[in-house]
Amino acid sequence: MDGLTDSLWFCTLGEHIAPRPSLHTQIDADVVILGAGYSGLWTAWFLKHYQPDLQVVMLDAAVAGAGASGRNGGWLIGGFGGDVDYLSMLDGEARRRAKTIITGIVAEAGSLIADMQVHCDFYHGGNLYAAARYPQQYQRMQQEYQHFQSVGFDEYDLRLLSATDARQALNLPNIQAALYSPHCARVHPLKLARGLARAVERCGVTLYEQSPVMQVTKGLVKTHSGSVKAPIVVSALEAYQRLLGLDSRATLTVQSLLIATEPLQKQQWEHIGLNSQQTFADASRLITYGQRTADDRLVFGARGGYRFGGKVRTSFAFTPRTLASPPVGDEFDLRAHLLGEFFPQLATLQVSHGWGGSLALSRRFRPHALFDPDRGMALLGGYGGEGVGASMLFGKTMAALIAKPEDELVTMPWAYIGKASAWLRRWESEPWPYLSYQCSKYLFEYEDKLLTKSASDWQKRWVMRLADGLEHLMS
Repeated sequence: MDGLTDSLWFCTLGEHIAPRPSLHTQIDADVVILGAGYSGLWTAWFLKHYQPDLQVVMLDAAVAGAGASGRNGGWLIGGFGGDVDYLSMLDGEARRRAKTIITGIVAEAGSLIADMQVHCDFYHGGNLYAAARYPQQYQRMQQEYQHFQSVGFDEYDLRLLSATDARQALNLPNIQAALYSPHCARVHPLKLARGLARAVERCGVTLYEQSPVMQVTKGLVKTHSGSVKAPIVVSALEAYQRLLGLDSRATLTVQSLLIATEPLQKQQWEHIGLNSQQTFADASRLITYGQRTADDRLVFGARGGYRFGGKVRTSFAFTPRTLASPPVGDEFDLRAHLLGEFFPQLATLQVSHGWGGSLALSRRFRPHALFDPDRGMALLGGYGGEGVGASMLFGKTMAALIAKPEDELVTMPWAYIGKASAWLRRWESEPWPYLSYQCSKYLFEYEDKLLTKSASDWQKRWVMRLADGLEHLMS
């Protein structure tokens, strides 16, 4: 649980985490799932509901939810980064059905969570997406809005708010406009992960914790003190997949940082907004996001870095002990960004928690559910930080690929059958990912600074075109 204990979610979980027994013997199963995060848990749940007699075993190196599933910003979105790309591959009725499935994630997940009696502060308040604070951001936001419309998103799915309406919803300095989508709910992510783990156990799934996987071969998974023999192995490890070399560089491991404030008073929330418990993000390329928690705190996050070789990171120097000071290394100064640029009226507010985690980024932000029957190997993930809701859809898709091949999810463009190398576009070898990240980091930060100053229009246009080109190159 290295680094998890620094998070707000751990401190407000309301229960003691006692690890389940580890695997100390050799066992057989029909399906073994690596990783007890959202992807693995949803896959297990749907497998047992499609084929109740399946023997499903799960292995986790720490405890359920200790990875990205228990550390994220708590956005359960009816969508994911590459959804528009996937929809553009379809037309007619197929596109309409795929869009309905994607945007229906929140309602379906909310219903399942309620049926499972998982108490995770679920609140369906929608999302204030891409709040633009400068004219140039507004132009980019309009282009993105048109992009969504081109694949069938309508006024119900995504609504462009005027400056007045945007400011009433979220009072950011200089806010020009915002996009609002109803397809998002707020959750307490660690409560969700722990609740899902109990739900799959009630279905008959066996979960071993503190059982790090050491080796995966066809039909066999070895841990440090046991093994599972199974004809189907599902890797639901997200960023941790790289440690076992399972995804052939189909994903890139990056980090994200988050902070949480002390609870805000009613009067302070009146100045900020978010009266409908919306999640929110601004239109910067630096990827900033937040939510209003059930106990009235602000949780705020942003990208946190990339380590050479895609090294997974679990612990961070940006902890409660150092929140009053700028972070070290290449980490983003979240406190200054939150309380200086976003909410200067809260400049004296105390920040109570700081934490981070690693996530997996797929090419063109296209997550995947891939099953290779010949090898008995399955992979899912690559959500790029938008997996709280998408993991339910991709877990359901994976379960259909394995146990319900007649399901329409098997025909969706995010469902793949065959070898990973035949379908998934790989990231380049080092040093290109590291150099690309460093270039984008400094360029995007420079773009943000330039937009806040009285620079000439040609300077702003130049840096934005350069940033557009770099984004395209990196995809």
